[in-house]
Amino acid sequence: MKFCLLALTALVVVGSVSSQEPAWCRCALFVSSSTAEIMVYELPEVDITDCENHSQCKNRCTKEFNEMTNEMDLWSTVNGETVGQFICQNLYGNFVMFIHNSYVHAYYEVCGGPWEYAGLDSQQMLCCSLGQHEHCISR
Repeated sequence: MKFCLLALTALVVVGSVSSQEPAWCRCALFVSSSTAEIMVYELPEVDITDCENHSQCKNRCTKEFNEMTNEMDLWSTVNGETVGQFICQNLYGNFVMFIHNSYVHAYYEVCGGPWEYAGLDSQQMLCCSLGQHEHCISR
């Protein structure tokens, strides 16, 4: 009986400690291929009030995506480089040498859960060759 009471007390303590952990929200850009989803850039984490509030995470990430990419425009210049160039350099630094004719998609993640689509796509397709952002040629 004492063991059951001790185990129950431990569960209550663990539950109350974990519920006090801060909530967090990740925002990232991905491209899709026939074999994989590739994270092309992770934006700064945004604050949310609790792990149940998916719409708050989505809205804050959407705001961050639009501000940092000028409404998902890969040819927009931010700090002297195009958004696409920044992504291509990031990919090249992670050993992804080529991306061709791929739209960039915005996703968010709430407190370590699955990545969820934020409903945003790049205005243009992304093409990278050895870390250089290039104009895509459709076939």
